[in-house]
Amino acid sequence: MNTNMGTVICPNCSVVLRDGNAEACFSCGWAMEFWEGIPVFLSSKDRSNPLFKIYSDNYHAIARDDISESIQPERYLENQAKKLVSYIQNLSDLAICEIGTGKGYVIKSLLEKGATRIHAVDIALPYLRQLKQDSRVTPLIANVENLPFQNAFDLVVCTDVLEHVLNVGSFLFCVNRALKTGGTAYIRVPYLESLMSYSPHGGCKYQFVHLRSFNKGLLKSIMKSGGFAVERFEFDGYWADKPQPWWTVTKLTRWLHQRILGSLMRGINHPFDVALWPNQWARLLMRPIEVTVVARKRCDFV
Repeated sequence: MNTNMGTVICPNCSVVLRDGNAEACFSCGWAMEFWEGIPVFLSSKDRSNPLFKIYSDNYHAIARDDISESIQPERYLENQAKKLVSYIQNLSDLAICEIGTGKGYVIKSLLEKGATRIHAVDIALPYLRQLKQDSRVTPLIANVENLPFQNAFDLVVCTDVLEHVLNVGSFLFCVNRALKTGGTAYIRVPYLESLMSYSPHGGCKYQFVHLRSFNKGLLKSIMKSGGFAVERFEFDGYWADKPQPWWTVTKLTRWLHQRILGSLMRGINHPFDVALWPNQWARLLMRPIEVTVVARKRCDFV
């Protein structure tokens, strides 16, 4: 495991630790824990907060279940990771942080494209266990609303996390603080998602799942408020059985959609490979279920 932690700050008092490998804060006395050899950067407040324990235990359970039997199709997750990384032009010599590693598909794609040093942050130990053996990856447990980094990274990648956090402002503050000025964040969230499937009344067995939905305007507004300049949006996450609404208006348009899509799909190896199609023309046939905002840090948040 790579133990070079870069520019690290105390999760209690935000003082820069003297050494990237420091296990205690000289200012407030905070001391690092280790879970199965993985450093734990949780503040004293998080460690003692009953709500945070419920939240953390919930995501440990989700991770265990997801590793045992994937919650989403593996092929789709792999293709979405490849699609996200394709938006990034150059990875050489960049200090990178992935927030919310999940099953590691994004990290795998980043490494395949040339990344050489990645900090992998998650709250769920079962996900991070899988990353311990790669010397290019530094896994650590941290609350994404209280990241222990300051001006540390050129690139922050975060997929399918922002809809889960309790406090959006704290998340954005910490992503801003973790990035160097001029650094870039790639943040992907569900797009125009119905939240009904996450209600326990509908059978959802987990707490704190998707807590909010996003559109382009809302995403642009919150990124701007967090000290970011939005450069572009990428609409992705395509499924063959999710047509754009205009194809469902009449029997003729539904038939035409099936003919066009069916013809195009004969040239691919798997139905979920439609997620790899160019976004511009995939969106003509299918509605995107996710959106990635690419935003550059323009200033420190004050």
